[in-house]
Amino acid sequence: MTIWFPKLDDAGGPVYRQIAQAIRTAVKDGSLKPGDRLPTHRDLAYQLGVTVGTITRSYREAERLGLVAGEVGRGTYVLDNIQSELDMAATAPIPLAFTNNLSQMGRPPARAPSTPEGSDGDDTGPINFRMNCPLPPKEGQIRQTLLDIARTMSVDDMVSYKSEYGVAHQREALASAAGRLGLDDNPERVLPTAGVQHGMTVSLLATVRPGDLVLCEELTYPNLRSLANLLQFRLRGITMDDEGIIPDALENMCRTQSPRAIYLMPTLHNPLCTTMSQQRRIEIAEILRKYDLTLIEDGIYHFLDPDAPPPLSCFAPERSIYLDGVSKSIGGGLRVGYIHAPGEMIGKLASAIRSTCWMVSTINLELVTRMINDGSLGQYEAWHREEAAQRLAIILGTLKGYDVRFHPTNYHVWLELPDHIDTGELVMNAANSGVLLTAAQQFSVGPVPRGLRLCFGAERSIERLRRGVQTVDRLLKSSDFGDAVVM
Repeated sequence: MTIWFPKLDDAGGPVYRQIAQAIRTAVKDGSLKPGDRLPTHRDLAYQLGVTVGTITRSYREAERLGLVAGEVGRGTYVLDNIQSELDMAATAPIPLAFTNNLSQMGRPPARAPSTPEGSDGDDTGPINFRMNCPLPPKEGQIRQTLLDIARTMSVDDMVSYKSEYGVAHQREALASAAGRLGLDDNPERVLPTAGVQHGMTVSLLATVRPGDLVLCEELTYPNLRSLANLLQFRLRGITMDDEGIIPDALENMCRTQSPRAIYLMPTLHNPLCTTMSQQRRIEIAEILRKYDLTLIEDGIYHFLDPDAPPPLSCFAPERSIYLDGVSKSIGGGLRVGYIHAPGEMIGKLASAIRSTCWMVSTINLELVTRMINDGSLGQYEAWHREEAAQRLAIILGTLKGYDVRFHPTNYHVWLELPDHIDTGELVMNAANSGVLLTAAQQFSVGPVPRGLRLCFGAERSIERLRRGVQTVDRLLKSSDFGDAVVM
């Protein structure tokens, strides 16, 4: 049998996408047939003159499109062509009549598309320690609340245009959630957003101009780096210790660089898991006032640490924009969050919301509103803390002897790597072994530390969780990384 190799177009964009597109074309024209085995990562990398990591990424993209499936120890195989096309078509809503017709033809209806990199809980894909998402909550309460909305809310209220400020009773619910954290519970200081990432974008649009300097932790949420490129502001990282950014380092940067704003995650920092003490928050707030610096605080993980101090925004409320949402407590697909800000900022922020999405989905907001008011959101938050603690025990029980930063009720850990282990090589070898990890480079704004983030909320199966972390442990101890072995 002739081994298939793709032909690449020099002007065709990123190589990994070219390869995935070549696989799709070959499947459609019959060059690749169901069950055909693709070249190994190393063979294809050698043939095309690219890195093994590029091939891993291209195969993962082809798997996301439903074209191929990878099995550890067996390789990557082409899926049934008809089913692959159905999977790709599932990126758009499928009419009920169409799915009924498929069922009548003896073929299962197209399943919903998986979220990136296997985070939908599919037990056949790579073990996903990359996506920082929570387990899906039990659906009973959410289903019942949606049914109640359908019975009590008019269709016109569900689908008609609303103000970017949101509906009054929904803003009141969001304000009450902010109030439970210690923030002012005045609804006039709250705006609904389509998640925390949208809140970040809106906050930066309202406060930062192209060329301005924005500060952040030296390891930060990767989307902030993307926004810096998109909005053309400069980004500088502040040196950190075990509590977060160091006050003296922040003051020195403020004194010498004249920054416009600072983005921080003081509670359960992503990726380092650190939580800033109340005294440190007070010290940082004093520096913000001294240098007239606007704070954008990301509080998305605050609910996982109920013993954390009040938000940093509480200590400098006149210059703080606090962001929160339900992507980690209910689900990332719901896309509901809120901005809490000083009254004089609300107008600009509302204008940015209108410019980016006009308004937040009324149905989504109503679901979250009712879950705040009836207490079910708080119940989900407590459930997540319990689930995270149980899963963490598996992670820590396997990665004994390593420097692991963690919080007892958080869904991710930070693994410091020994000197003899190359981070990029470890991540690549883990991917080749069917486990997806995230290296420090993804978060770095400045010097890159030796470490990686391991998330354990995306995998629903405890057996897969255990198998994945055992694979990481095996790779850490592998002689491929040198003579030293961590005991």
